[in-house]
Amino acid sequence: MTFPSTSFVSVVALVDGDAERLPSFVRETLGVLAATTADYELILIDDGGPRAASIACDRVLEEHECVRMIRLSRRFGADIAVTAGLDSAIGDLTIVMAVATDPPARIPDFVASGDRGADVVIGTTGRRGRSWLRRTAWKAFHRVFRRMTGFRLVAGAATMRLFSRRALNALTRIRQKTVHLRLLGCSVGFRTAVLDYEPTAPLRRKAWVATAGEAVSMLVTHSPSPLRLVSYVGGVASLLNVFCVAWVVVVNTWKDRVVEGWTTLSLQIAIMFFLLFTTLIVIAEYLAHAFEEVKDCPLYHVAEETASSTAVTDARKRNIRMTTVDPLEDEHDVVPLRHRSA
Repeated sequence: MTFPSTSFVSVVALVDGDAERLPSFVRETLGVLAATTADYELILIDDGGPRAASIACDRVLEEHECVRMIRLSRRFGADIAVTAGLDSAIGDLTIVMAVATDPPARIPDFVASGDRGADVVIGTTGRRGRSWLRRTAWKAFHRVFRRMTGFRLVAGAATMRLFSRRALNALTRIRQKTVHLRLLGCSVGFRTAVLDYEPTAPLRRKAWVATAGEAVSMLVTHSPSPLRLVSYVGGVASLLNVFCVAWVVVVNTWKDRVVEGWTTLSLQIAIMFFLLFTTLIVIAEYLAHAFEEVKDCPLYHVAEETASSTAVTDARKRNIRMTTVDPLEDEHDVVPLRHRSA
């Protein structure tokens, strides 16, 4: 049988309490993968979800082959959960999906882009589910973020995306404690493609407060520019105060009588306190980030990792080989490691 792709494809699927959707998602995903490539795996990530999701994952493992399940010890958030799946994926191409919203039918399109040479393929949903105000706010943030960090964020980016093996190796070497799914693939600098797709369900939007917090965290994590900006503003404010002092001296020198400067003094105090507390806010954000980075603790904890049986179509295909170095042996002799078997 001839397959459209010769790559080993890993699919990392985030299960976020989607017990009802999971069985149909797994059947459809495995069917699409079986028609796309000979070797594949489906990795289900249970981010410490409800018991119903765990039971659904266990049933899937009993019914299907080429499926693995990683259950985290508690809820770490979607960004960390996806990172756990990427750390475990062994494919030549790895696709990230959300069980609740991403269509398995688009997997061949992502795989085809990866086979054509794209190292990162980011799925977008365009304007779907986004209000005009939210789109405008994110567009403004994208411009600011690119100017301060040099990273180009993809407008309308959603969960579904693909990584080649070399892009994934680069990403897994970045061990920041603060992980953002929006930035996966944007910071490594490899060839990037964009594919638009229609979600299978309405996208889950975060509240404005959570969205603003994510934007601040992304900026603080990847750029010192806000801290430097506050330093510049503080320097300008200090210089203005020097001019203000000189102006007061000149006025007192040339005027016989000077009206008490209650208004000027009050205004100056108000401005200085505004700058002071703005500086404290930015410093506090950086201190909070530094606190997370210096903590010597794992990024996540795996409570359980199980797998169904895995069929390898060709025993000669291996991800890892150990070559012998004994000169008395034939140089082509190898000791295979069946790394693909779950």
